[in-house]
Amino acid sequence: MQTDNLKPYSLWLISSWFGASFTCLIFAILFSFYLSSPKLSNPINQNFKSYAALPETNSQVSEQIERTDARPKIIEGFFKKYHSPLSSFSELFVGVADKYDLNYRLLPAIAMQESNGGKRVIANSFNPFGFGIYGSSVIRFSSWEESIEMVGRALRENYLNMGLNTPQKIMTKYTPPSLAKGGRWAKGVSVFMEELR
Repeated sequence: MQTDNLKPYSLWLISSWFGASFTCLIFAILFSFYLSSPKLSNPINQNFKSYAALPETNSQVSEQIERTDARPKIIEGFFKKYHSPLSSFSELFVGVADKYDLNYRLLPAIAMQESNGGKRVIANSFNPFGFGIYGSSVIRFSSWEESIEMVGRALRENYLNMGLNTPQKIMTKYTPPSLAKGGRWAKGVSVFMEELR
């Protein structure tokens, strides 16, 4: 007897489910047609100019490429990295290197090896290269500019012109005690020169 009471309820549930399913199917089909059809709307008073981002017609394009020398910037960046007082003399380093036909990296590398880029020099000597300093004997310059010029010229005349053209060969005359220490001076100069590439 209990099953007889459930039959009208079951019949109502089944018919409701089929009715709701049919209604959802019809709604889904109509909604997909609505979404797939193109929608056009008329513009409402739009004030814009087509291609407004294009340049004016009176502009000119130049094909000229300006060539600049990057070496001063390389030296300046190198010295700034080490907080060296020599960073503002990068143009002079390149000018002296060109004047005496030196590798532009040689003087800055020697200055870094000898005095940490001019940070550790004998008072009032302006000698970041350790040039002519032996014991109590000290060569002094009146300015950083003078020392860069004079040491650049001395390297050309007294070293490179004599065939001493690598840090290893320069070391034999520039700082002979370094030979007994395994050539640390030349190795340091070479490392700094490599860093300047």
